[in-house]
Amino acid sequence: MGGNFGIGFVGCGFITREAHVPSVEYLPGVRVAAIQNRTRGTAETLAARCRSEDLGDPTVYGEGDIAALVADEDVDGLWITSPNFTRVDVVEAAVDAIADGAELRGIAMEKPVARNLREARRIVDRIEDVDLPHAYLENWPHEPEIQQLRDLLWERGRDAGRPYLARSQAEHAGPHSAWFWDGKRQGGGALTDMLCHALAGNHVLLADPARTDGGLDPVSISADTETLKWAREEYAAELREEYGVDYETAPADDYARATIRYESDAGGPLISEATGSWCYVGAGVRRSIELLGPEYSGQVVTDGESSSVFVSDALCNGDGWAEKQTATSGRMPIPGKRVVDGGYVAENRNAVDAFERGENGRLDLHDGLEVLRLCMAAYRAAETGEDIDPRTADLRSYTPPPARG
Repeated sequence: MGGNFGIGFVGCGFITREAHVPSVEYLPGVRVAAIQNRTRGTAETLAARCRSEDLGDPTVYGEGDIAALVADEDVDGLWITSPNFTRVDVVEAAVDAIADGAELRGIAMEKPVARNLREARRIVDRIEDVDLPHAYLENWPHEPEIQQLRDLLWERGRDAGRPYLARSQAEHAGPHSAWFWDGKRQGGGALTDMLCHALAGNHVLLADPARTDGGLDPVSISADTETLKWAREEYAAELREEYGVDYETAPADDYARATIRYESDAGGPLISEATGSWCYVGAGVRRSIELLGPEYSGQVVTDGESSSVFVSDALCNGDGWAEKQTATSGRMPIPGKRVVDGGYVAENRNAVDAFERGENGRLDLHDGLEVLRLCMAAYRAAETGEDIDPRTADLRSYTPPPARG
């Protein structure tokens, strides 16, 4: 849509700097209007980059300035990309500002919505109390290759029968921010970090695109979580020194697996398998996504072998160029236009267009709430060693073990 839509970002972490802000280059009629961060200097740096790359002339706000950002007349939509433990406070301040007369056209929130269902329910209720459109920023379903996989297989394979198995695997060497390693502040470990992507992606692949509800009903969840690498003495010492977290006495999971059994309208089983870890040692992120049906299958693969270069130690200067790259010499991946290929342009275009129409995004916070419910059910299944029925399990007050401290 054509307009001049100003985004106000709350948070200047990796996902904002490397995905959302760069995506604005591909969004005609959209600009970065404001940036708020608890550390003002970080926001100033990102704002200067926006100006130099002609992405906008954002006003900078520091700690405690959420209300001022929301009241900024140049801000049309609020993009909340701040750490998980800040989400409720950010939404409370934003909604209070709207109640006091500030105007927004919508709020978009990076995955996950919150650390647990109590917080997520509070966030959704408060935003809907002021009748504000919202969007859930989960990039996997918006990725062009995943979207094409879904469209082609459902279109060509429908007569043979709906797809019945979606599998997703995603792993890398670990997060890049201290709070991500802290179970209390993050809300969990690799399960809430990695499997929220995979479970959302699998759900979209298995959901019937011809139906608004997708025709999916999750009936059973089994899961496992482990700490395989980072509680070992040498790695725990590394985390303590670099991030100030104690994985020897308070570890979070660095490996997780979840299997969700759905039932189709006809009563047949549909399976979503998701695995993820922070244990992979390689060039960037390793990922595979599959969809299988009665007479068809499809796969999307992202790994360090797809496109790469080799750089010797003699030329290495310690700088990487790919997400989650854990080395600076040897064979290195060549990332394409990651903000396009990774779905960030599409998800932000969708949110902006929806807000300009006064509607929720293709994925809204209710979708995010459902993904978080599956994550909480998976944590409980892993903790109890029993399958969980998400239709009947009371997860409203559940806190995953890593978040209990």
